[in-house]
Amino acid sequence: MAGAEMSIDNATAGNLRLPKRLVGLIDRGLWPRSHAEAQRQNIRSLVSAERIHLFAPEEYRIYLAAPPFCTITRRMSNSGRFWKEWGALDEISPELSVDIGDFGLGSDSAIVLDYRQNPSDPAVIRLKWRKPQPNTWVRCADTFDEFADMLGLDSARKE
Repeated sequence: MAGAEMSIDNATAGNLRLPKRLVGLIDRGLWPRSHAEAQRQNIRSLVSAERIHLFAPEEYRIYLAAPPFCTITRRMSNSGRFWKEWGALDEISPELSVDIGDFGLGSDSAIVLDYRQNPSDPAVIRLKWRKPQPNTWVRCADTFDEFADMLGLDSARKE
C-alpha cells in the first residue's frame, strides 16, 4: 500500500470498517503503510516507552502492523495452534477482532481492534501474558481515537 492512499470506502478488514482516524494516520504516513515501513520499527520505535506504559506498563516497544489488516479468525487459519493454546479465545470474538500490532520482535501479545460492543467505533485490547496463569485480554482504550491519543501518533513526524 506504500505510495497509495487508503480510502475510507475500501478500508476494511474482512467485513469490519477500520476507524477513520486509523485510515487517516496511514494516509499521512504516521502509521506504517507497507511491510517495509513496519519493519523499520524494529530499529526505531514510532512511540516512546513512556506512552506505551500508559496502557501496558510491562512493555517497552510497540510494533504497529501495516495494512492489510486481518481478523484473529484469519490469523488462526495460519497459526491456529498458537491461538488455541495461548490466545484466550474464550474472552474475545475472533471474527470481530482485527489485529493491528503487537509489542515488537518476539512478542506474541497482539493488539487488536475489538468490535464486539461497537461495530462503528471499536475498543482497543491487548493480549497479556500471565505465565503460569492463562493469558487474558486487557482493554487499552475505549476507542481507537483514545488509543491514538495515548500513543501521540498525530504529533509524530513522518520520516
